[in-house]
Amino acid sequence: MTVIDLLKKIQMNLRDERKAIAESMVLGHMEDQESYKKNVGVAEGLDKASAIIGDMMKKLDDEEDA
Repeated sequence: MTVIDLLKKIQMNLRDERKAIAESMVLGHMEDQESYKKNVGVAEGLDKASAIIGDMMKKLDDEEDA
């Protein structure tokens, strides 16, 4: 397994977790406003982490091409 393969798997797991949070929100599983705010923050963090991993994969790919 290459580093890029590992990063892709991590990125997929982050996206799956974010989807689970979104689904929970849509289904009305948030107990109160604080739970909602917390989960929005977690989802935003997961998006940011996924974007950072995407940038890292692009850099690694560019290095391999050089």
